[in-house]
Amino acid sequence: MSRNRFSGIRPLFGPSGHSESYAAEGLTSTADMPEWISARGLDIFEYSFGRGVRVSTATAAAIGEKCDEYGVEMSVHAPYFINFASPEPEKAQNSVNYILSSLKVLKAFGGERCVFHAGAQGQDSREAAFARTKEMFARTLELIAEEPDYADLIVCPETMGKQAQIGTVEEVVELCRLGENVYPCVDFGHINALYGGSLRTASDFEDIVKKLLDGLGEKKTKNMQVHFSKIQYGAKGEIRHLTFADDVYGPEFEPFAEIIVKYGLTPHILSESAGTQAEDSAAMRDIWLRASGADIE
Repeated sequence: MSRNRFSGIRPLFGPSGHSESYAAEGLTSTADMPEWISARGLDIFEYSFGRGVRVSTATAAAIGEKCDEYGVEMSVHAPYFINFASPEPEKAQNSVNYILSSLKVLKAFGGERCVFHAGAQGQDSREAAFARTKEMFARTLELIAEEPDYADLIVCPETMGKQAQIGTVEEVVELCRLGENVYPCVDFGHINALYGGSLRTASDFEDIVKKLLDGLGEKKTKNMQVHFSKIQYGAKGEIRHLTFADDVYGPEFEPFAEIIVKYGLTPHILSESAGTQAEDSAAMRDIWLRASGADIE
């Protein structure tokens, strides 16, 4: 069960990774993050295992206690090395192991959700690569089901921003249909980058939400994981993450806030801005509050 009393009631907002302002205040330990986030009126934090799972369960448990104290929800991002589409059996099996090791530490954190990148197309056809992705991910779900301690954990395949990566909205929906414990992680910056700036109006965001509702139903759609940042893109998609100060690439959060309110969505929304994650999380919170008719100072 979520430690955040607002989970499932309203959207939750917070940073993915440490903001530059965190270090500027002389803070380095993730153990200080829950209090720091809570003091800014934020709700969640996503810890990235990008280059490997290198946090002990004892350290994770200590951080989890701080999350309990300050009412902060926590998720993790599995290592970036995951590639369920790999034709090499050893690499595909390593991908399974990366998920399982991420879940072990997630459980120690006391968190609920593990985000992951499904894989890359490589030299094969898209169809062949995605078929391998589904097969290996299904095996992973079988192993997760064998571990009673993981019964309350959720795994979240992420929509991706480069053409060579597995992770269109349609592919993520298919992966999420493989298990009750699989929820989508919709990265709107990635989607915008993949399609050359496709997310401009509320209707553009609504089209994605409708696809999720049609494919996954209300529960998973309302409670999806969201990554949101502005991202520079080129002919092949994503290039680099930006901050909300950018006024060229987008996407803007205001149109999505309209759709959150219209459909009564309660997602966990993480900012992946380049160094301003906490500040941009607070900005999204305030935009949502205004869209919902709340008065803010």
